[in-house]
Amino acid sequence: MAQRFPSVALIGASGNLGPHILQALRTAKPAFNQITVLTRTPPSPSAFPSDITVKVVDYTSLPDLTAALTGIDAVISAVPTFAALTQKLIIDASLAAGVKLFIPSEYGLDSTGARINADFPSWRPKSQISDYLAELKSQDKIDYALVMVGLFLDWGMEGILLDLKGKSVQLWDGGNTPISLTTVGEIAKTVVGVLEGKNGGKTELRVKNINISQRRLYELATDVVGKEGWTVTELDTVAAVEKARENIANGVPDRSYAFLKRAVVDGTYGSVWKAEEDDSELMGLKTFTEDDVLEIIRNMAGGK
Repeated sequence: MAQRFPSVALIGASGNLGPHILQALRTAKPAFNQITVLTRTPPSPSAFPSDITVKVVDYTSLPDLTAALTGIDAVISAVPTFAALTQKLIIDASLAAGVKLFIPSEYGLDSTGARINADFPSWRPKSQISDYLAELKSQDKIDYALVMVGLFLDWGMEGILLDLKGKSVQLWDGGNTPISLTTVGEIAKTVVGVLEGKNGGKTELRVKNINISQRRLYELATDVVGKEGWTVTELDTVAAVEKARENIANGVPDRSYAFLKRAVVDGTYGSVWKAEEDDSELMGLKTFTEDDVLEIIRNMAGGK
């Protein structure tokens, strides 16, 4: 049995999630015939394994992108959120090159809701891309799938949910709101599952490994590394959003993730998947217990 999309291309292979997607692609069974990485600048000789085809492209050039994607069956994007709109030209190039499937850089909270896009500017670029793909699919020009994962579980403990190594946590409005969390490895597994057709044609996938609150995650972390030496602060997310809007109005980019934090603790924007919309089982993801989370924390803490 061969892969449905024998030749795949990955954009954003050196970011936070990209290397994990690349590894999942390389170890998929059956194997892909060709895996191509698109990059803006020439990588070092050791940046990617020898079995990967690397193409240096100008992401502002439609002809350059089209040439690079010719012969590619499916494109997976893992570009950072701030670069989400750059995917528009990549999609146009995919159409010109005859690409059959495009997986955009979603990998977060549910960006499809009208309310989250109206209230918070952070999600609008992603929703513009998904709207564009939906329009193209309705015209039978290309297929697509959005992979929504809540927040990253393991990477999130390197700073956004808490800082395990630095022993610090900023609890958002008390930190008691459950959040759908997924590890980067399981996100990559979901991407490969889409390529294999496990989604059954669904264009919106919501997956998770566990629903757990930020405070409980912090408590589990202290069970592993101890309660001593932690810096614990509280964040008023309403005030944080007001400050972020003020900064943006003054031309200062917001780097605080204030909109994300508010969207999470509000609980009505799509940060915890309802049972009827949860595709974790469909995509073969494991449901984690707290013991599984403890094991992840131990590995991140160096086996303590």
